[in-house]
Amino acid sequence: MISKSWRRESGASEAGEDPPKKVDQKDKADGHKTTERERELHGLAILALFLHSTATAQEMMAVLLEQAPTVTGAVLIYPLILDRKRQLLRASVLEGCTDARLDAAMDAFQEDLTALEFSLVQNQELDQILADGEVTLRDGLAVLMEGTLPKEQWQAAEKTLGLRKLALVPMVVESEPLGMVVFAFDQKEIDVEALELLVGHLTLAYRDLMVQDEVGRFSDIDQLTWVHSRRYLTQALESEMTRAGRYGRGLSLVLLDIDDFGQFNETYGQSLGDRLLRIVATTMAETVSPPELVARLKDDDFAVLLPETNRAAAVTTITRLLASLAQVSVFGESSDEPHPVTLSVAISCFPEDANTPQALLSRAQDDLEAAKQERQSDQEERTGRRTTDPTARVKERRAS
Repeated sequence: MISKSWRRESGASEAGEDPPKKVDQKDKADGHKTTERERELHGLAILALFLHSTATAQEMMAVLLEQAPTVTGAVLIYPLILDRKRQLLRASVLEGCTDARLDAAMDAFQEDLTALEFSLVQNQELDQILADGEVTLRDGLAVLMEGTLPKEQWQAAEKTLGLRKLALVPMVVESEPLGMVVFAFDQKEIDVEALELLVGHLTLAYRDLMVQDEVGRFSDIDQLTWVHSRRYLTQALESEMTRAGRYGRGLSLVLLDIDDFGQFNETYGQSLGDRLLRIVATTMAETVSPPELVARLKDDDFAVLLPETNRAAAVTTITRLLASLAQVSVFGESSDEPHPVTLSVAISCFPEDANTPQALLSRAQDDLEAAKQERQSDQEERTGRRTTDPTARVKERRAS
């Protein structure tokens, strides 16, 4: 008796039972390719998540160097960032990255690849590839290294690494080029679509990081007056106080408030009020010298941080600053505007007035508020004695 299992294996059939279909070898191959493609796309998706979750450009590139070879088959991945001002592609974003493939490439080139710069002015072909924004395939390293390294040097590296194909993939987002990623292969077959997808994710992740960095930088600058922000002042005050305490040096914090600013705004409007704030801020910034700094605390309140400065030296500096401010006007040099810019002032010094950043700032704020209140009750000192010694009234109040 012939078993059912034998019939199926041999192609025989029972009554009412169709013979088994033969599996085409091409179908098997296509199925294998589909599986490989799915794995590749899955790997790209995982890598994209990692790229978008990094906190710094260096961390992002480290992830790229570590994981992208598995997805792309490249033996070397070499990201280059565009320096628009100098029209260069730079590899400095790789500084600090530890990667076995990159180290092997450096040994082959006998060169620190992270220090190389590629001039777009001298290398017109590279410039055109970046401008076109399309993946470009080349045989060998000539398109990249010609004019940057001696020919015999990069040719020797090419032979050592067994490089057969180069893929140059521009990093472009919203028609804006950010750089280029160079993929080097020891094989001829390259999945261009995978490279485009990968570099697309890298470009978006890198752009997002740059935007975050830009926001971080501008958070240190007051957008209206262009001097430092309160956030930056707080950080600088903490740092300078630590240094002053360590080396036994003085530190002065000066707070200033523009007299009658509210009335000025009501009389002339917010536009001229904003202009006055900018003029006061930039004049103060031009009067002091680094590491001294000017910051806007809020509204018309400003701070001047004077490292390595005792009270007497701070009074001298602020007296000079007030004299400069008395010469400025939002109405132009030919204006007959009779009122010079005057400010109420308070100076707090480390270590005699306070020994923590917050305490020093609070002391200065209390003194500034007292100076403003005393000014309101004594209008005769509005433009006179306070300019000679801007802390005189505060000293008198403390003595009493």
